[in-house]
Amino acid sequence: MEITHVIAIIGSIVGVLGVFFKREEILSLRGKDFTARLDSTVRFFKDFYTSTDERKLVLDRAAQELVRQDFVNFRFVQYLIKLDEQYLINFDEILNHYRRGREFIKYDSLNKETDVNNFVLNTPKNRAVKTQVILYNVFYFVFAFIGLAPFLFSSWFNNFLSSKGTPFIFIIFTIFFVVVVFGIALGSLLQANSLQHADDFISKLQEAERNRNT
Repeated sequence: MEITHVIAIIGSIVGVLGVFFKREEILSLRGKDFTARLDSTVRFFKDFYTSTDERKLVLDRAAQELVRQDFVNFRFVQYLIKLDEQYLINFDEILNHYRRGREFIKYDSLNKETDVNNFVLNTPKNRAVKTQVILYNVFYFVFAFIGLAPFLFSSWFNNFLSSKGTPFIFIIFTIFFVVVVFGIALGSLLQANSLQHADDFISKLQEAERNRNT
């Protein structure tokens, strides 16, 4: 095996591991307008937080403006603020957990009062969270390896792909194969990350309620 081949293999392994361990930092790369957030927060507390006159839809829209997301309602945000005001949670942190993991959280938004019992964690086939996260991570590494293996371990494949006589359909199929396989790998990694955030959201709310009642 040539040294360049060894370097390519090592580089690919480092890349796969790098994405795995740095996924949280990668997903957190987004801008924050702190001035706009302050303005909307002041307005929310002044005009809406304790209001009993506004329509439900207006209150929901105000809550969505506050958190810059459309998947919350007023009661949801009000509940988190109450816990934050009692130093039981960090509002931004818990909201980030919900934003990242909401696909695994069932939220009963029809109740007039919101508490921890309105949120239920849903995992595929009701598996334990740790088990499901491990499965997602295994899928990531398996499919990442499947996508890289032909390029790293088959000199015939590389030579055939780079030769002038390579059928165009083979090149198209290779591109399609790589996109699909790496799409599955990255999708699995994102699912693992989302489920972990969902579990953190529920766990922190439960802990906050326990501390609140002691």
